[in-house]
Amino acid sequence: MQNPFELEKINPDIVFDMAHTAREKTWEAVEAIKSFIRPGMTEKEAIQKANAYFASQGVKKFWHKTHIRFGESTVLSFNDPYREHVVLQETDIFYIDIGPVWDGVEGDCGDTFVMGENPEFTRIKADVKTIFEQTRDYWRAQKPSGVELYQYAQDQTEKMGYLLHPAYVKGHRLSEFPHFAYTKIGTGDLEFSPAPDRWILEFQICDRSMKFGAFYEDLLDEKSSLGPPM
Repeated sequence: MQNPFELEKINPDIVFDMAHTAREKTWEAVEAIKSFIRPGMTEKEAIQKANAYFASQGVKKFWHKTHIRFGESTVLSFNDPYREHVVLQETDIFYIDIGPVWDGVEGDCGDTFVMGENPEFTRIKADVKTIFEQTRDYWRAQKPSGVELYQYAQDQTEKMGYLLHPAYVKGHRLSEFPHFAYTKIGTGDLEFSPAPDRWILEFQICDRSMKFGAFYEDLLDEKSSLGPPM
């Protein structure tokens, strides 16, 4: 049986920084990176620009590599290699997933964006956040275990006509760097209800054609999600 105390213990001095300061800076970074992504770029070019932005902000460490996927690559897993031929089109979909360390505290946020006009892209962008919000609200109201939380997300995803990939997207702990010092167990594998301001909730959903997907992640909290600026 997992011991919640051992998996969720944390330096209380950094909880505010992680749940507010680092989180806000990370969402600001997502928006900044989005602003300079343009059609014609390769994914690697976008990542280079993103990392240049982080350098300008004084970020020297990341708990995971900067991750940006375009178009057909939005269905790939985090560890799949990048494809040199993938270039952002005038009408396209892409997502940003970043894990900077701000003054020793981890941030981790991700969101999906659409270039041009494509109703399928617009729909899946909105739906992945809806699935996130529905699952977060279920956790707030019912306090399910992590396993139950991701089963709920699986059910909601299927109802909306998409595929969910929990095999490689299950959320994780967040803390002062590195959270692996506490645990490598995913949020979706927890046998107890995850505590607030400790665990990342994340989803990657794919169109059933497996031609495109969408991603969203943020910290589980008991208040309204900070999320990206509207």
